[in-house]
Amino acid sequence: MNLTEPKHKASFLTRKSTTLGLLVLGIAALSLSVYNLLQPESGIYSRHILVIGHAGSGFFSPINPYNPLPANSMASIVKAMEEDGADGVEVDVHVSQDGVPILYHDNTLETMSEGAGIIAELPAAEVVGLRYKGGPLYDLFHDEKIITMEAILQRFQTYPDPPYLHIDIRNQDPNRNAFYAKSVLDLLRKYNYPVDKLAFIFNDPAILHTVRELEPEAMLMLDAGEDFDLSAQQALDNQLHGVTANGKHVSREQLLRARAQGLQVVLFGGKSKGSIAKMLEMEPDAIQVNNVRRMRSLLGSE
Repeated sequence: MNLTEPKHKASFLTRKSTTLGLLVLGIAALSLSVYNLLQPESGIYSRHILVIGHAGSGFFSPINPYNPLPANSMASIVKAMEEDGADGVEVDVHVSQDGVPILYHDNTLETMSEGAGIIAELPAAEVVGLRYKGGPLYDLFHDEKIITMEAILQRFQTYPDPPYLHIDIRNQDPNRNAFYAKSVLDLLRKYNYPVDKLAFIFNDPAILHTVRELEPEAMLMLDAGEDFDLSAQQALDNQLHGVTANGKHVSREQLLRARAQGLQVVLFGGKSKGSIAKMLEMEPDAIQVNNVRRMRSLLGSE
């Protein structure tokens, strides 16, 4: 009976396991090297493209990168501006029943908060302070609540220079156009916010014309759907300054054609290096990006 046989077998299995492990690590390292080689190069894009945080630092995201911060929350906006180096932020602005501009993305409170209803039909006191909700994956890592637009204007007062502020209009009742526009503009004037740092965005020209009546110098942008060329023509017909569009729905040729007609173009979206680089290659005026840090890295200006 050979008492050493099990030891030889164990040694063989150990060597085989080690070899397999090294092979897996080698393949992983090679894959990572190839992936890195295929990534867009930093520092080759126009530095004139504004980096705008999309609803702050973007939307809830489980990976690449993980983002537990609710869109339009104070923590999200502070991260984009003060940690990641955005030139400004895009925010979604509702106006409450009693005329208070409030930051919130969706049309109803049920989808993203502990509240219920439509902000335009509720007094501000019933909306401001409601806790955001996105599910356990996110809610365990934030304690954010719905805030007013005034809260971020007060925060921006502490900055050396006011950041760019893109206001995505959230108003579904045309009868409230004047009330909405006056409520938002009155607040901006209270803080002497420079008009040249503002842009107002909506998918219907009517409320943009109302904004123009109250503030002739305001930049007005039409929010484009999937038909970019049609939206660009509508912007021209209504004497608007430009269009905003999802970067996935626009080609470089379309963008350059709009620019040649005197329109500014702002793209939104982009979280991965590849998707952001694709938009940067089109050379828009600004990108409302879902990953400010990554866009800064690509611009070579971290």
